[in-house]
Amino acid sequence: MMVKHQKTALALSIAVATLVAPGFSAVAYGADEIEEVVVTGTRRAARSATDSPVPVDVFSGSELQNQGTSDMDDLLRTLVPSYNVGRQSISDAATIMRPANLRGLPPDDTLILVNGKRRHRGAVIAELGGSLTAGSQGPDVSIIPSIALKQVEILRDGASAQYGSDAIAGVINFILKDASEGFSLEVKTGEYYEGDGELFQLAANIGLPLGDAGFFNASVEYKSQYATSRSTFRSDVNALRAAGNLAVPAIAQIWGAPELDDDWKFFYNSAIELTSNVELYSWGNYAERKVDGGFFFRNPNGRGGIFTNGSGERLVFDLTATNGLPNGTGNCPGSLGSATPSAALIPPDLSDPASVAADNAALAALAADPNCWVRNEVDPGGYTPRFGAQVYDYSEVIGVRGEFKSGTRFDFSASYGVSDAQFYLNQTNNNSLGPDNLQSEFRTGDYTQSELNLNADFAREVEIASFYSPLNVAGGFEYRKETFEVTQGEEASWIAGRFAAQGGNIGSHGFAGFSPVQTGVFNRGNVAVYLDLEADVTEQLLLNTAIRFEKFEDFGTTTNFKGALAYKFSDTFVVRASASTGFRAPTPGQSNVTKVSTRTDLGTGNLVQSGQIPPSNPIAQFLGAKELDAEEATNISIGFTAEPLDGLSVTVDYFWIELEDRIATTSQISIDAALAAQLEAAGVPGATDFSSISFYTNGFETTTRGVDVVATYAIDSDMGNTNLSMAWNWTKTEVEDFDPAVVRRDRIVDLEAFNPRNRINLTANHTVGDLRFLVRASYYDEFVVADTVAGSSSPNCVAFSATARNPAGTDECYDDEWIVDVEAAYTFNDAYTVVIGAQNVFDTDAGKEFDSGVGSSSGQQFTSGSPFGSDGGFWYARFLVDF
Repeated sequence: MMVKHQKTALALSIAVATLVAPGFSAVAYGADEIEEVVVTGTRRAARSATDSPVPVDVFSGSELQNQGTSDMDDLLRTLVPSYNVGRQSISDAATIMRPANLRGLPPDDTLILVNGKRRHRGAVIAELGGSLTAGSQGPDVSIIPSIALKQVEILRDGASAQYGSDAIAGVINFILKDASEGFSLEVKTGEYYEGDGELFQLAANIGLPLGDAGFFNASVEYKSQYATSRSTFRSDVNALRAAGNLAVPAIAQIWGAPELDDDWKFFYNSAIELTSNVELYSWGNYAERKVDGGFFFRNPNGRGGIFTNGSGERLVFDLTATNGLPNGTGNCPGSLGSATPSAALIPPDLSDPASVAADNAALAALAADPNCWVRNEVDPGGYTPRFGAQVYDYSEVIGVRGEFKSGTRFDFSASYGVSDAQFYLNQTNNNSLGPDNLQSEFRTGDYTQSELNLNADFAREVEIASFYSPLNVAGGFEYRKETFEVTQGEEASWIAGRFAAQGGNIGSHGFAGFSPVQTGVFNRGNVAVYLDLEADVTEQLLLNTAIRFEKFEDFGTTTNFKGALAYKFSDTFVVRASASTGFRAPTPGQSNVTKVSTRTDLGTGNLVQSGQIPPSNPIAQFLGAKELDAEEATNISIGFTAEPLDGLSVTVDYFWIELEDRIATTSQISIDAALAAQLEAAGVPGATDFSSISFYTNGFETTTRGVDVVATYAIDSDMGNTNLSMAWNWTKTEVEDFDPAVVRRDRIVDLEAFNPRNRINLTANHTVGDLRFLVRASYYDEFVVADTVAGSSSPNCVAFSATARNPAGTDECYDDEWIVDVEAAYTFNDAYTVVIGAQNVFDTDAGKEFDSGVGSSSGQQFTSGSPFGSDGGFWYARFLVDF
């Protein structure tokens, strides 16, 4: 059924694209007069970035393409210091869609636009992925190909009064190419210095005319990239192999980037003139990819619910027990169903050959007994599940814009977008089915996010006698419906088999499928109305104010305000400031999702089963949960822009963001057997094996302060043209208040120090004749991963507010690093370009190697919390054709 929808959506996108086209041509207004046009953060005719009353960064499409990486998240991280994203190696769905953050706030506190229109969220809720982003559900920007982009504008300021929910940290507006002619083609290949992660990418863009003044511009990209591995030997695997169990692979657990296969991306952008004052526009996309990553190794001598029971003995199933129930009359010695359960089947002491031999003999006897069964019979070397998803994403925007005879500009639009993640789990089992079903591959269900937006926007310039410029009056209406759907996994992925009563783990192990009780369609609608006023009151002073009222079906209403000003002391020096309130509505997914996963216990380093339940669940409410409310923010910024020399531009901005009722998952809350049994009775598969649960909460308050400095300098000389740029961000977050019942010390430390406080990007791009050379240096300040394991030797390396509250915690602390990229290009016949380059040219690793028990027990060499990844240096080559 999903495939049918995808084909229909793609066909509709292509059909509509040939007829229609994108939002208000604000991008085009003034383009002849303003060299660098920005439209984000204003509904007035486009202005330059240095004249804007709020900080806006503008990056051309070529700046995004001139990099070795091909992932949009990594591209933005390289250009924007306050944009942070890591590589999630073993992190459930956060491996499928990586959570990124702007200005120290989670992904869903940044609003994503395409051509000025709201982009739908991704289907994945990142329950894992680091405390800073845990529980977030942001848009999936990785589906946007860089070849499709004319430019990217990043508004580093709160903008909820202008755009609505999510625009607390800022706004990223991806502006699609609108050329009506031209063709470009790019082929890219490369691999990491380690010899893995091989990349192949093919991308193309074409512009065609539609009528006398219209255009149709389309881009397509195909990408395939192999997985990487930065793993080392696990201590338990070494012991097993030394004892003679060669069924265990030497590298049993993979830490690295997942495999990316059949990654297709298609975007189009089009417009056609209906009359001299009205145009019809449209854009849309279709994307799909398969992501396949690793999970934790299951030890054949120790994994509870699979190879062992709750007492640490071999888990032996009695095949003769009535309905699988242990009744004391079973015929398999040593099983729970036996009249005399035996303690003789304790996994062996691997350092004692006699103990190993006795255990092998006992396992052989069980395998020969038709009344008995143990998982070791089919998985003697244990197993490591593979987790992934087939991801689909498509959207369609259609609208009409123009100007009435009265001079009022209008823009009526409708948009619909869908993100769908179809999860699967391989190389695992549902052990409660025992030998009745030895299935090892499971479809565990889908998350589907869909959004409908209807907008009516108006703008008119009104002459005010005392004002230097006309007053731009803008207003509009919006209706938005957001839907989150959980689709049931195949039965074998969640059902409790007949051996559940004998201790067998229920559901596909590692990521249990979504059971019927967990599935559903969860909707929320809201309506909004806004008013926006902007004018040059005097030749020096620009004022802007906005107010927005929204009503949500589930939690009520919110009203937000914004005021901004820019005062021009001279043509080369402008002071600007803004103050605003903001909000983020909880998503339907956050309010309703139920999930099971495997994680590492922070206290012991052992693998444990944990669950996530909705805050409306009676058990969650017993533990202190309440229905989710919106986050509320206060945002203040002040700064200046200066052009002290010809070709030199400098902007400096300070920001302060107070965020109340912040939404995120709680820390893991330990539960007892009685609560676990209640969860299983409520339909959560395998809950009796849980050690903890979590839920979403408005559980804490933070204050984030920061400074952004951006400088660019263009130098023309006989030696060629050189463009220099520097961007520095300092961000500090403090947890001001929290609920200690649900937010632990490790969570607070990660919120305050998981991101580097200082980030610097330095770029030099030099062109001489047909040659171009680029050098980029990126600085990452020290960072901290909290409470990795009990007994770690690492000290508390930074004084946090959490440390004062609970000084017993120990943290992993990592040094600052510089990452250097280089690139050289040669263009011939004005149309063909060859590029070679290296990213992380000095092969800097992801901080120090682990010195605690977690590294040796899991085979992890480098922290997964590294802000620049752990894969090391990457070389690449590109060939471009541009007509």
